[in-house]
Amino acid sequence: MKRWLTLSIALLLGTVPLGAQKAKDAVIVDPQAHRVVLENEHVRVIEARASQGARSAMHSHPPLVFIGMDTARVKFGLPDGTSTIFDINPGQVLWLADGMEHSWELMSGKVSVIGVEVKSAQKPGAAPPAVKRRANDSVAVDPDVHHVLFENEHVRVFDGRASKGRKSPMHSHPPSLLIALREGQGRLTLPDGSTVLHDYTPGSVLWAGDGMEHSWEMLSGDPHVIVIEVKSAHRATPAKEK
Repeated sequence: MKRWLTLSIALLLGTVPLGAQKAKDAVIVDPQAHRVVLENEHVRVIEARASQGARSAMHSHPPLVFIGMDTARVKFGLPDGTSTIFDINPGQVLWLADGMEHSWELMSGKVSVIGVEVKSAQKPGAAPPAVKRRANDSVAVDPDVHHVLFENEHVRVFDGRASKGRKSPMHSHPPSLLIALREGQGRLTLPDGSTVLHDYTPGSVLWAGDGMEHSWEMLSGDPHVIVIEVKSAHRATPAKEK
C-alpha cells in the first residue's frame, strides 16, 4: 500500500522517466526560494520557502525525502503542460525515488519545505547490501517514540515524538539527519555518564555522521522530529558498529 501511495504521489509531482532530459536544478533556477542548508558526500539538504503569490519556473530535484514544515496549497505545472493542485502539511513526509520536475505557484499559506536529496539514490546499479544495526537500535529499544514511516535501500525514516517528562533508555542511531518540527528541550545522557542539553528548534537540521548513542529525558515542550537514517553513510562506517 505504501509503495503504491509513493508511486501515485511521484506521478502527481511530475517525475520524469529515466533517460529523459530534465530541467535545471531547483537551486540554480530559483535560488530565492531554494537554498542549500547542508551538503556532504551522502546528502544535500535544501530548504524551500515562499509567501503567497510566489512562483517558481520549471526546475528539477533528484531523488529526495520531502518534509512539509508548514501549511500551503501549491499549483504545480508538470512537464507535459498539465497542472495539478498539491497540499502541503506540517509533518508530511514523502519518498520521491525518481525526484520530481515542476514549476509551481503558491495559492495559499506559506511554503516551508525541507528536501533531503539522497546521493546514493542518484547512482544507477544493483541494490546496495543491507545494513546491520546494533542490538540497541532506537526502533528496537523504544518503538513507541521512534515510529518508522518507511524504509528502502537508501534510507530509513522515522517520526520521533515525546512530551515533557518522557524518558527513553540507552539506544543507538546510525548516521542520521535530524529535522525538528516542534520545539522543546531534552537532556541527553551519553554512554560515559555525561549529560548534555539539546534544544529542538523548528526548522533546525542536524547531521550526525558518526551516529549517536544516548538515553534522554524531555524537560520541556512537545518535540517532534523527523530522522532520516542514511544507509550509504552507515555502510561507510562499519567499524563504528558493534
